[in-house]
Amino acid sequence: MNREQKKQQTRIQIKDAALSLFAEQGYEATSIEQIVKQVGVAKGTFFNYFSSKDELICDLLSMFVMGEAKKLKDKPGPIIPRMRMILFQLVQRFPLNKQLGRALFQATLGSSKALEAHNAAMHELIEALIPIIRQAQESGELRKDMPPEMIAGLAYQTYFGALIVWSMNDEQEPIDEQMAITFDLFFRGIQA
Repeated sequence: MNREQKKQQTRIQIKDAALSLFAEQGYEATSIEQIVKQVGVAKGTFFNYFSSKDELICDLLSMFVMGEAKKLKDKPGPIIPRMRMILFQLVQRFPLNKQLGRALFQATLGSSKALEAHNAAMHELIEALIPIIRQAQESGELRKDMPPEMIAGLAYQTYFGALIVWSMNDEQEPIDEQMAITFDLFFRGIQA
């Protein structure tokens, strides 16, 4: 294994350990020391990859969202069922609880560097969705009176809006139920 592959593997191991610990004991209760201990690396190694735990959590979400968007592009068929399937896979693969959801938004909004990274990742996501939406408009599946950029932006707003509201309230409903209801309305609004 060459040096770059080893670095990439270490970065992935740090992310995997953090995600596991965040899901198990919560974001706030998880320390950088616990993360590096689980990976078996020194604390300084963590800081070679991430400037803070907040940057790490923003990177995790970005990784999941972009991975799912790429899957959407590679699968044939009508876009709405594919978007719905990927949305639910995203919710299931990123083990989100309310504490972690709030921490995600605190991390993103609490640091200009984290906010900049988040905005860059979301811009990349929107750019990845535009050709898929355009294709669905051309096939007659989605409305043509809205530019693809607008639909992609609204999908982003819908996802994060639902996530924020779910994270802030005290009810115990799972995020997948909230997303299902929210996106059902969204999909009805963009269908041709």
